[in-house]
Amino acid sequence: MTFSKSTDSIYKRYLFRAASVLALAVALYHLVGIFYQVNTSPWWRHAIFILISLFCAYGFSKRPLYFLYFFAILVAQQFYSHGTNLVSQWMGYNKTDWVSIFLLPLLVVLLVALYLERRK
Repeated sequence: MTFSKSTDSIYKRYLFRAASVLALAVALYHLVGIFYQVNTSPWWRHAIFILISLFCAYGFSKRPLYFLYFFAILVAQQFYSHGTNLVSQWMGYNKTDWVSIFLLPLLVVLLVALYLERRK
């Protein structure tokens, strides 16, 4: 998939900027999770994901060469974690995990965008 120069500029400018802001919002969510129980994760897991989210905000802003590999590993971990939760919530409680439904496709879009940018 090839983008024109103007389309390339737009998707870099807006998509990666939005991803940086979203990563900061995720860091804030995990910061709250240290002090208040927002889910079943322990405080130390929230602390780890604060660091990961802050690194992702940096990575989407600067996009160093190694960030694609880091993010690919993170996407795999998130598919395992959120994917498992998505299935267990649906099968066990007949509930829809909307966060996972939103998050997993978004991560794929961001990973593909990083890959396409790196491929040039």
